[in-house]
Amino acid sequence: MAHLTQANLIDGRLIYKRQRTKKLIKIALQPQALTLIKKYHNAESPYLFPILSPFHKTAEQKANRIHKVITKMNDRLKQIGEALNLPIALTTYVARHSQATVMKKAGVSTGVIREIMGHSSE
Repeated sequence: MAHLTQANLIDGRLIYKRQRTKKLIKIALQPQALTLIKKYHNAESPYLFPILSPFHKTAEQKANRIHKVITKMNDRLKQIGEALNLPIALTTYVARHSQATVMKKAGVSTGVIREIMGHSSE
């Protein structure tokens, strides 16, 4: 998500290669997603979201920035979970897999969920 740029938006779809697996991902963007992209648009940055900026030039700078953002997000998710008295600590990992569970219960095919999650097998 941090590496996405305007070039990844093609005909109402988000198209990119996943960083970890190098797999090509193509996702149709829903109106809510387009609203979020517009909300965070910054004409001075090539990135879709305010995670990386033109300041982050090297791979190390980018990795450090992404790590910092994920840590901050996990801290805030943990606070939300504690406020809701959840039995487990909320993290980006838990949120990601909770979304997969919600999709499965909603009847989304395992193949589609696998693709969205970037997994190589179901």
